[in-house]
Amino acid sequence: MVDLKSLPFPKVIEELKYDELLNNIKTLFIGYLNNEEIKLLESDRFSALLETLAYRELILRARINSSVKAMLLPYATGSDLDNVVAIYGINRLSGAKPTANFEFSLSQISNNDTIIPKGTILSDGDTLTATLNENVVISAGELKAQGLAKLNLESKESDIKTEYIQTPLPFLLKAKQLSPYSGGSDREDDERLRKRAILSLERFSTAGAKKAYIYQTLSATPKVLEASVRNGGAGIVQIYIKSLDMSELVVKEVKEYLSGEMVRPLTDNVEVYNATVKEVSINADVGLVSLDSMSEVDSSIKKALPSSLKIGEDLNISRIYKALHQNGVYRAKLKLPQGDITADESEFIKIINVDLNYKKASL
Repeated sequence: MVDLKSLPFPKVIEELKYDELLNNIKTLFIGYLNNEEIKLLESDRFSALLETLAYRELILRARINSSVKAMLLPYATGSDLDNVVAIYGINRLSGAKPTANFEFSLSQISNNDTIIPKGTILSDGDTLTATLNENVVISAGELKAQGLAKLNLESKESDIKTEYIQTPLPFLLKAKQLSPYSGGSDREDDERLRKRAILSLERFSTAGAKKAYIYQTLSATPKVLEASVRNGGAGIVQIYIKSLDMSELVVKEVKEYLSGEMVRPLTDNVEVYNATVKEVSINADVGLVSLDSMSEVDSSIKKALPSSLKIGEDLNISRIYKALHQNGVYRAKLKLPQGDITADESEFIKIINVDLNYKKASL
């Protein structure tokens, strides 16, 4: 796959220099006066005008640069990128709405079943609303029952509380949110969309190419962060995914999408699995030039260490040492892990704990 970051910077996007533009305008102005002996001084009334013209030209050229970038896949963003990838015949994936568990309680016991209808609207008291997924039945003689509501917002998760019941009901009812909203996903970001645009060229293969399956897997849902494909034998394609929540629901969603007539070659039997998580803890002694920098160094080290790696990517000792040697670190001694951690194409490494012991280094 083409690495967009490795492409040379386009020559059509010019480097802008205000002083150079100003000197060119001054030279042109003096030339039209037919008097080469004229020397423009900062105090001359024309200098301010020429500086204004140079500044306007700088802005205009910057706008041209921006327009060119908006037409190029590596640089386009937002709606400009949406238009660029339309050439590839693809669209940005919408996000998924998260859900939360609710407890509904009556003000008094009823002798009959009380049905809270599917589609009942819950509100945060302002602009955000949620919708009840299915009918919730409070059985006769009971006061409470639970159900799921979906937030009307595409987001990975949310701490918003929607406990105000907007839908008029013929009985007094109270809603209590039992959990934060989770299980959704944000709208596809620019970087992921660029990656899919390049992979989309592989989808025209009729032989079930590896990259074609990766493209189709990423197109199934924005919850999929990455995917790998492995040959499972004659006619068997094994796909391993890394998703936001690593749930079986995402696996099911991907499998259903890949089973579509327009996606899967007739002779392929597609199997979809969650990639195996290899959990790793890091423990190290870190000697500092000055203990005064401990907080800053700790933040820098943990920022340099990824929370998780790509599918099939190894975590090498050298990479950990590189992250440990931030400004202010004199020496570091790694205790865990004791060797390189490897991952195959069905696994990914997740760093679950970073335990750093700081002390003043003996210089």
